[in-house]
Amino acid sequence: MTATFDYVPNFFVVGAPKAGTTAVFNWLQEHPDVFLPSVKEPGYFAYAGQSAEPLAGPYDPDYYARITVDSRDYGQLYAQAGVRLTGDVSPVYLVQHDAAARIARARPDARIIILLRDPVDRAFSQYLHHVRDGLEPAPCFEMALEQETARLHAGWSWGHGYATHGHYARQIERYLDVFSRDQILFLDFAHLNAEPANCWHQICAHLRLRPTEFIRNARVNVTSSMVRVTGRPAVTHALRHPGLAQRMLKPLLSQGVRARLRHWLEGNSKPVPLLQQMSRNRLSAQFAPEYAQIEAQTGLSLGHWTQVHQ
Repeated sequence: MTATFDYVPNFFVVGAPKAGTTAVFNWLQEHPDVFLPSVKEPGYFAYAGQSAEPLAGPYDPDYYARITVDSRDYGQLYAQAGVRLTGDVSPVYLVQHDAAARIARARPDARIIILLRDPVDRAFSQYLHHVRDGLEPAPCFEMALEQETARLHAGWSWGHGYATHGHYARQIERYLDVFSRDQILFLDFAHLNAEPANCWHQICAHLRLRPTEFIRNARVNVTSSMVRVTGRPAVTHALRHPGLAQRMLKPLLSQGVRARLRHWLEGNSKPVPLLQQMSRNRLSAQFAPEYAQIEAQTGLSLGHWTQVHQ
C-alpha cells in the first residue's frame, strides 16, 4: 500500500505501549513551543488508507474512531500549529511493521522518541488495562497468554499482543534501519518514574527545544494505582461503549439512578489480579536473551529488568 502525506510532523513518540507515552504527551503539551493534536494517538502512519478496526475480538470503538486514516484529515489535526514544533504520539508505531518506513519516507529528518519498559511488566500492565476496560474475556493472564497467538492470527487488536509486543529488538531495528542513531532518543520507563525532570531535559535537548522548567509530573502509568477491577468485564465493556438504545435511555435517567443501575449490572468488583511468579519467570526467560542486544541498540543500561525477576 502506498500512503500519501499532505502533512508530516517534526517528531514522533512511537511507543512502546504502556511505557509512559501518555506522561510524555502531557509533558510536551506544557511546552509553549510544541503543538500536539488533541487526538493523542492519531496513528496515521500505521493505518493510512485502510480501516484501523480489528477484524475480531473485543476492542475500544472510541479509540479506533479517533484514528486518522485520511491524509487530509491528518493534516487538519495540525492546522492550528503555526510555527510551533509539531509531534505525533502514537504507540502503535513501534509494533506496526510498516510505520517506521512510512515515517522515514515522509520525513527523513524526523526526530524519534522510543520509550521502553521491562517487557514482563509491560505485558501485564496492558492486560490490566484491558481487564479494567472490559476488553479481556479470558479469566486470567495465563489463559490470555495461551490464546495470544491464535487471537492475533484471527485479527484481534494489536493491544492483545501482551507478550508478542515485548520483543523490542526487532521493533527497534526497524527504526535503526531507516533513521540515523542520533535521530532517536531512547528512554526507560523506570527512569521516567525515578528521574522525570532529567528525562524531560533529555527530551528537550533531543527535540532541540529551549529547556523549560519541569513543573508537572503526570502519573506515568495509571494501571499501577488500580486496586479493584470489574466483576463482569463484558457488561463493563458494553457500558463504556454504549449503543444507540443506551444513549437514548441515558437522558431519561438521573445520575444517581444510572450509578445504581451500573453497580447492579457490573456486580461486585474484584481485587486487581496479581502477576503470578511462575508467569513472571516464564516471560522473563522468553525475553531475557534479547536484553544484551537491546542495550547495544539503545545505549541504555537494563540490568534492572533482570534483577527484579530473580
